[in-house]
Amino acid sequence: MRTLSEREKLILNSVVESYVDTAAPVGSRFLAKRYNLGISPATIRNTMNDLEELGYLRQPHVSAGRVPTDSGYRFYVNSITIPTLDWEEQKFISDHLSDYEIDLPDLFELSSQILGKISSQLGVVLEPKLYQAIFQKMELVPISEKRIMAVISIKSGFVKTIILEVESELPREQLQRASLFINERLSGLSLEEIKKSIDRRLQEEKNNMLVELIIQSSNRIFKFEDAKNLHVCGAHNIMSNPEFSDRELAAKILEVIESKQEILSHFQQVDDETVTIKIGEENRLSHLKNCSIISVKYQVGSVYGTLGVVGPTRLRYAKIIALVDHMKKVLTQSLWARMS
Repeated sequence: MRTLSEREKLILNSVVESYVDTAAPVGSRFLAKRYNLGISPATIRNTMNDLEELGYLRQPHVSAGRVPTDSGYRFYVNSITIPTLDWEEQKFISDHLSDYEIDLPDLFELSSQILGKISSQLGVVLEPKLYQAIFQKMELVPISEKRIMAVISIKSGFVKTIILEVESELPREQLQRASLFINERLSGLSLEEIKKSIDRRLQEEKNNMLVELIIQSSNRIFKFEDAKNLHVCGAHNIMSNPEFSDRELAAKILEVIESKQEILSHFQQVDDETVTIKIGEENRLSHLKNCSIISVKYQVGSVYGTLGVVGPTRLRYAKIIALVDHMKKVLTQSLWARMS
């Protein structure tokens, strides 16, 4: 495809911005009046015809104005300068995410609510993939004659406790020796690696009743929640867009939101620490071909989660890209602060 002239770029970007604002097909006279481009409506109309032939615009109805295609949105997104998020919105985010008394699941849910509120679309937060986290240490603590508590710490700052039943009371020294042996063999491995190889790695002490109990209980001990905790907020926002006034399309989008499976599939595969934008047909998932997804990875210690916004292709891209990028930074800072 040939390089666009400066005039074509100007008119294409003006069409995109007008359509995003009005949700109505854009005509040449409207552009001439609204943007004071210094170009006659006839010249604008001819340029729009050229842009339609190139695949950047389309005409939904005969005698109607033009609307952007996915290619038109992609050109626009690649050419815009991303602003800084408004100060008031930055403060709103910081004020809400700096409350370190909030439990982690509630923090992720709150983050999806904030994304939905500020974007006026669907806010999505996928919790970190903790099965990739690095095991740090295990402590074995006696709590009664036949019960011990295993305290497992991973480098992402998460701690898990689990109660194990034993046949008879065990001296604290024996628990400490078993903890030391386990930590020497397993420290530095991911939880996924441990679950796959714990039997081999602790084989030297398999005759030790306590070590054998840890091996037998490994599926419980080393199972942290995986990346299926998806927080989605703002269904009413996305459904209020005129694009989804068609009942059949609205039903499909609602099905996607309610089942969460297609959204989960996309967000599990995001592997970029810079903001990623998928527009319309760029989405692999059939029910999201009328949507754009703006997403990014955020970090919790040694593991990553994903957050973003889902909406129609007619999005305020610059603002939402700025929002998603800022949310990533603030959520990461909030999670690091909880770990320190």
